[in-house]
Amino acid sequence: MLKVAIETWYTNKFKWTDTYWARLFMQNFFRTHGIDLVRISMDKFNKKQQCFMEYNILSDIWKNVTIKGRYIPDIIRNRKSIAIRYKYETCKKFLIIPSEKVAIIANDKFENYKFTEKYQPHTVLLSSFLCSTTIQKTFKGKIVIKPIRANGGKWIILTTVPELLKKIKKYHGLEELYIVQQFKDFSKWYPWICTGNHDVRFMFAGNKIIEITLRIPRQWDFRSNLWSGWTQKNLQKNQIPHELLSLSKKIYIDLHLNGKDIFSMDFAYCKKDTQRYLLEINASPGTWFYQTDKKILTTICRWLVTFFKHIVSKI
Repeated sequence: MLKVAIETWYTNKFKWTDTYWARLFMQNFFRTHGIDLVRISMDKFNKKQQCFMEYNILSDIWKNVTIKGRYIPDIIRNRKSIAIRYKYETCKKFLIIPSEKVAIIANDKFENYKFTEKYQPHTVLLSSFLCSTTIQKTFKGKIVIKPIRANGGKWIILTTVPELLKKIKKYHGLEELYIVQQFKDFSKWYPWICTGNHDVRFMFAGNKIIEITLRIPRQWDFRSNLWSGWTQKNLQKNQIPHELLSLSKKIYIDLHLNGKDIFSMDFAYCKKDTQRYLLEINASPGTWFYQTDKKILTTICRWLVTFFKHIVSKI
């Protein structure tokens, strides 16, 4: 049986329930299709023996069960953005999904921008912004300041150049940890899909789009992410403009990927610019928000099973 281990947070001491029963569904679906799906932690990796000293599963009554003993996976699915270079070097004998390149790009919004800048709104490091009035003048109207790493959306702020300069003491010593980005109005899109702020997430397994998600934030919020209060729904490819699908394929080719990645691209449309923008690449997109719809989850699981078996067969 193929062994797939997801590096995740099972060792954290907090109460958690599988609200939408997706984790158990996926674990059982994989097992019936010849894949042992478990969770592991780098804290439990033995470098000398090149194995994990425990692993975690979900019982049939939805309880976390940690099993002690050597565990050697065929594939590691990296879902944590901590110590990336160390992790990929330490576990180099294993096949790790996604690739180190995608993990690094997704872990840093400035890396994200530098690899895909012709598809994203104009962006600079806060340090560069502060030391050059010429750079400051390249921004017009509203701007967004964001930390370069994920933070739940709490420190993503909509402002203007003069207002940011007034409050710059707040960021003293943190200038290399934030980006400044030109604000784009994503409040109008195609009426048959949505009519307000939004983003559209394409989830990839290899070079195949296995899920498309429309995400809409709460009213008046410019941040179309799950932390800001949102609604979201599954979309089909035939609902997506051909130009957006083509754009995603072009970006995929530009990234020179090897077809062994799971990741997502987030897009939004600016009516004023008549342009579709890439917002970011995410190396750990979730799939757990539609799990009351077993048909959708089954489709995702089937894609993933096919993907994991395919990449192992190519080794």
